[in-house]
Amino acid sequence: MFVIFASLLDVIMQINFQYNYMKLCGKPEDSFPIDSVVIDDSDFDACFDILTKGQANLYVICHPGFMRRFLECVHRRFIFVKAAGGVVCDSSGKRLTIFRNGRYDLPKGKVEDGESLAHAALRETNEETGLEELQLGPLLLKTYHIYDLYGGWHFKQTSWFQMHCTSSQRLVPQLDEGITDCLWLDDKEWRSRLDQSYSTMQNITRQIFDRQ
Repeated sequence: MFVIFASLLDVIMQINFQYNYMKLCGKPEDSFPIDSVVIDDSDFDACFDILTKGQANLYVICHPGFMRRFLECVHRRFIFVKAAGGVVCDSSGKRLTIFRNGRYDLPKGKVEDGESLAHAALRETNEETGLEELQLGPLLLKTYHIYDLYGGWHFKQTSWFQMHCTSSQRLVPQLDEGITDCLWLDDKEWRSRLDQSYSTMQNITRQIFDRQ
């Protein structure tokens, strides 16, 4: 199941690929970033090729009824993966980030068979950071990410839950998952690291923290 979110920019969905993204837009924005490609939704295969092969940021202007064609393209081209993760804050408002494979990121992972999204988010956050006393909050948003794994293209939908805990708990990065550090950051410190993060973390910042 694909869940669509709407934003103040009339963005229907943003799909991240490595350090670039494709935004599906309900209507043209007043201006697009100078380094982005703007195209309509007449050929979704071409859109994905521009993103993955052309390594470019892409804005797709979508017409009514586009979702059926978009989903057909996704199911034809990709293996669908369901994941869940946590956006964790402590009592002072600091946010938890992890340092994974040379980039700042957030704890997340695949949902196991028979597992709820919320349980998967808590389990993955615990496994990747060592935090045990986590208080689960509401679902914040869903993000979308495509990647090539062992020669097969995957389309990942990640459900992000709000979580709270005390920063006095011991942090234990999951080294075998490429995580070498876990950090509590205030808003200024968090934003200073966005250039060294994946586009998913940047998207969460725009969707959640920039609107608070």
